[in-house]
Amino acid sequence: MLPTLLMTSCIDTSVLPVDQITGDDFWKSKAEVTNMVTDVYKHMCAETAVERYLVWGNFRSDEMAPYTGNLGGKLNALKDISEGSMTSTNTYADWSSMYDIINRCNMVLEKAPAVISNDPAYTQETYWTDESQMLGIRALCHFYLIRAFRDIHYSTTAYMNSSTDMNVSQEAPIYTLEKCINDLNKALEHPLSSTAYSDWRRVGLLNRDGIKAILADVYLWRASMTHNQDDYRKCADLCQEIIDSKIEQRNNSFNGGGFGPWGGGSTTTTDQKYPLLDGEYAYAMNFINGNSSESVFELQMDGTSNSNNGMRNLFWNYDEKNNRPSGFVKAPVAVFGNAGEVNSAYTTKTDYRFYENVYDAGGSNLTEMSIRKMVSLTNLPNTANNFTSWKADNSTPGRNGNITQVSQNHIFYRLTDVMLMKAEALVQLDGQENLDAAFELVYEVNKRSVASEADYLAQTAYITQGDYEKLVLDERRRELCFEGKRWFDLLRYNYRHVEGIRPDLMLWEISGGSANKNAFVKNYAEMMTLVQLRYTEGGAAKCSKINWEPYLYFPVLENELKVNANLHQNPVYSSNDMYVKN
Repeated sequence: MLPTLLMTSCIDTSVLPVDQITGDDFWKSKAEVTNMVTDVYKHMCAETAVERYLVWGNFRSDEMAPYTGNLGGKLNALKDISEGSMTSTNTYADWSSMYDIINRCNMVLEKAPAVISNDPAYTQETYWTDESQMLGIRALCHFYLIRAFRDIHYSTTAYMNSSTDMNVSQEAPIYTLEKCINDLNKALEHPLSSTAYSDWRRVGLLNRDGIKAILADVYLWRASMTHNQDDYRKCADLCQEIIDSKIEQRNNSFNGGGFGPWGGGSTTTTDQKYPLLDGEYAYAMNFINGNSSESVFELQMDGTSNSNNGMRNLFWNYDEKNNRPSGFVKAPVAVFGNAGEVNSAYTTKTDYRFYENVYDAGGSNLTEMSIRKMVSLTNLPNTANNFTSWKADNSTPGRNGNITQVSQNHIFYRLTDVMLMKAEALVQLDGQENLDAAFELVYEVNKRSVASEADYLAQTAYITQGDYEKLVLDERRRELCFEGKRWFDLLRYNYRHVEGIRPDLMLWEISGGSANKNAFVKNYAEMMTLVQLRYTEGGAAKCSKINWEPYLYFPVLENELKVNANLHQNPVYSSNDMYVKN
């Protein structure tokens, strides 16, 4: 029997029934391959998948806390994670949505080559672009799994039916990261051009820039685990190639005669070093309109055939039919409630993002805050320096009566993310020139969102390498909050500051199967201090439960262990599946 690693909605598809997809009568024409490639993207948009991009990448960081009310179900699972009482039955420990997508990629990679000889319309060149996308998406899904679970199986085999045995084993991250890199480098041999399309496919299909963004991210993760300077350089070089590509697109007036999703608008100028949208328009273009000129790779949601219900569940309203009052996740007041305070993400109230990312920014007597980014369908009236008028939209969380269609795209990578990845890598390289170049990148990202020149960043405030590292980390929180990035950012920050990590060994190998925390490296104290900001009380005690490396990862789901004896549980779970208390 095929275990749940692949079997949650595994081979069902909107294209054809199971027997026709896996049988000899399928995989005969270009149209059938195209349908299956499209189906991969469709399943990337699934509710369960999007929830995991966000929960795995964000929820355990200082950017998110669970709603304090009682909504049951998934909210209880999030509260268990937050309280340090997660078990191996927690719904967010279910990795099957990722392996489902991976298996669909493997089906295309295994079956599509034979179509070349069956259908003259399906050429070798067409297959290469399909292969490139499937390899890239396969690597991306595995990369999510590595960052969420650490020790995983890297699947390259297509499982065509539920009777197939699949007693697979996990591997340590050094080996699975290398497999990600190999897949991505092969995907770059014949990628879809970054300018092959001028419509939504420009960023809705995984092209050369998107593949490079994933690869840069993988190198940055591996460099942080291993402290390898060459990986930091590779990350920085790939990011610069993406930046150069965006500059070329801007200079050639790519995308409908105007650099920007609305076409022809004066949203950026060609004399800027980096082709960034003006701060007044960036929120609307990136998160309401979607597919902006800054985008690198994003999932296409139209609110009908593909609805972003994963985002709705977490940020907005889980079940409008039962009059749910809230999404499952809130923004911590200590981080997002005001600007210029000790623990605040924002240094100034003249930062557009301060008002754009949450409701009730700057309000008083707040206990929790609703996330606005990717929720509000209306842009704030960003008249320069007219910050008081922005409050009109801050007091009314919701979607203006539109309770059925959730059409916000999910963005995997955009230009400012790439710029800040490069900055993070440069800070870890030797030489003041690299620190200067890192500051310039952060400065440009920050400047475009700050309306008052008096509040621009000043390099004189940053002296040591640690100062610059924290600058990049802080700017990524300001720019990329709630986009599924922050927890992964904090894990990289942690790994850079600890010694003795063994990415060449699985967790159970390090401990010999024991749950003894002393077998593992202790987490970086400053990273744990940041995580505490998500709690209104008791943060130090709760964070003390996750003070060693294995606690940073999810358990293997109990059902997976039952059907596959070759899987090993994260050893910091005791026999009753609770976190081991210290």
